[in-house]
Amino acid sequence: MWYHSGTAAFGALLIAIIKMIRSVIAYFQRKADQMDSSIAKAVLCCCQCCFYCLEKCMRFMNKNAYIQTAIFGTSFCTSSKEAFFLILRNAARVAAISYVSGGVVFVGKVFITTLTTGASYFAIEHYVGDELYSIIGPLFFIAAIAWFISGMFMSVYDMGIATILQCFVADEEMFSSDQRYAEGSLKHWVDDHQK
Repeated sequence: MWYHSGTAAFGALLIAIIKMIRSVIAYFQRKADQMDSSIAKAVLCCCQCCFYCLEKCMRFMNKNAYIQTAIFGTSFCTSSKEAFFLILRNAARVAAISYVSGGVVFVGKVFITTLTTGASYFAIEHYVGDELYSIIGPLFFIAAIAWFISGMFMSVYDMGIATILQCFVADEEMFSSDQRYAEGSLKHWVDDHQK
């Protein structure tokens, strides 16, 4: 935190600037709707789509730049460049592991939400079931809250997967096969899931 708080602040600043531009575009979109100008609505919609894509790309680059900063201790711009080229050189592996981790994160969120809602159903039914007209409303709110909280927890898991993958790929590129820190079983697992 002492040496790289500027890196975190710079990455957050980039996202904040893009979000501010998107909110200005959204304001102009509302004005274009009031004026009923179809050309302005189309142009502003294209701008909003482009800045949405830019924001998603910057979030991806920020995440990977933060991982590179944690691994090597470099600045934000250097980390972004190194992360970009590291991912580009190992695009198949990163895509495969990201796809698998995305599925695991989704299944984890569904499992946590279902388990929490099911446990809440039995607890509500047992303790206050006869005092409620219907338990659907409370269960809906419990499921919604459980979904968002499980999303926060699973995003930490997703960040861990991305960090391990970048460490593995950097280890593989930096050292020969007999000097690597990664175990052979991890290499075989990554190679098997790359296909």
